[in-house]
Amino acid sequence: MPGEWTLARCRACGGYSQLPLPAPSVVPSFYPPTYSAYGDDPAIGWLFRLTFWLDARRVAGLIGRQGAVLDVGCGAGAALAAMAEHGQWQLHGLELDAEAVRRAQGRGLKVQQGDLISCDFAPESFDLIRLGHVIEHVLDPPATLRRAFELLRPGGLLFGETPNINCWDFRVFGRYWGALHFPRHLTFFSERTLTQALRDAGFSGVRIVPRLRTVGWSAGIQNWLADRFGMSVPAQGRVSWYVLLILLFLPVTLAQTLVSRPGTIAFIARKP
Repeated sequence: MPGEWTLARCRACGGYSQLPLPAPSVVPSFYPPTYSAYGDDPAIGWLFRLTFWLDARRVAGLIGRQGAVLDVGCGAGAALAAMAEHGQWQLHGLELDAEAVRRAQGRGLKVQQGDLISCDFAPESFDLIRLGHVIEHVLDPPATLRRAFELLRPGGLLFGETPNINCWDFRVFGRYWGALHFPRHLTFFSERTLTQALRDAGFSGVRIVPRLRTVGWSAGIQNWLADRFGMSVPAQGRVSWYVLLILLFLPVTLAQTLVSRPGTIAFIARKP
């Protein structure tokens, strides 16, 4: 995406966000048809499929193999399709992009166009809501979390992932950090700020756990090379040899996970 954006840190809460935030009418332009969530990334599509398979197993471990599940920002429905193979859940999806919704519906999935705040689901409709790399994309994270709380049944779970800005790779790469992903990522959390945001929304029993994702390092190197040496990057955002960068930085990310928080964290929170 062409343009320049500013990352600001709030002195009150310690959170990071774009400043100024984009107008809601502009945000859809940040997601071209080549955006990786809308199709199969030729460089690391296999890694996405593995992630969705693991998440389906995690959902089963959290709520069993029955219940109502909402996947927010579901793209073309790949995560929902994986969950359909692992349980008898009542599966629903929300997605902003009309073409991605059409493709998901073409797979027989119950996906509607819209966002979590404005969707018309009734309160207390779901046993689990999945926010898989979604909270960093929304203009109003507190309102999104409050709406998730409202849509969950008592005892229901909010489950997802997001970049962790309090990590080594952000300090190393700065503006080249792989998880920065401007202009699509609007807000960035640390373990502390995410825990506080979830508690402010009413959730209890908040757990933050590390995820073994190399994107901060691998995409950081790619971004640096592209800027310094004019290296061409395909429209979907990753060079054909990106998997080599994943393998190169996997040991670094593993060591980081053992002694600190890596560039990706998962969260699990319960509605009392």
